[in-house]
Amino acid sequence: MLYIGDILNPHGLKGSLIVFSHTRPVDAVAGYLRWYIGKDESNVREYTVKDCHQHKKRILAKLEGVDTIEQVELLKGLKIFVPEDEVEVDEDEFLWQDLLGCTAIDQDGHKLGEVTALYEFGAQDNLEIKTTADMDKSGEWLLPFIEDVIVDVDLDEKIIQVNLLEGMDACFTPKS
Repeated sequence: MLYIGDILNPHGLKGSLIVFSHTRPVDAVAGYLRWYIGKDESNVREYTVKDCHQHKKRILAKLEGVDTIEQVELLKGLKIFVPEDEVEVDEDEFLWQDLLGCTAIDQDGHKLGEVTALYEFGAQDNLEIKTTADMDKSGEWLLPFIEDVIVDVDLDEKIIQVNLLEGMDACFTPKS
């Protein structure tokens, strides 16, 4: 399952809900006919999406069988999942969850660590890379996921080739 959003709050009194979308573009969350909603992917219930659209800066949705504000309140704070095989990914795109656990190496083949998280900070996405126990230095990198820095992603080998540009040593935070 792929985690695509969160249910935030009710909208109105007739069972509409406000959704925080993790998809890019944001309104791509509306492209799925069924959502699997629960605390985690192992404990979900299937819902048919009757309507989902962007309204100003919010995503509003209506689910089949959810007709009251009280029913939405029960869903508040739960996560939205879809089967991973329903998500279309272009050749030059990656699902965030597929990048987690990949080993990052620099242009000289030196291991930087493993990808532990991804963040969206406006201009670009960022990879959080933490050193592993077998490494000399302990710490983490926060690197922009841009073409000049991320040279190659090999999901089969779980390796991300990184080009550390001049001055990027400032992207490393040592830990003791």
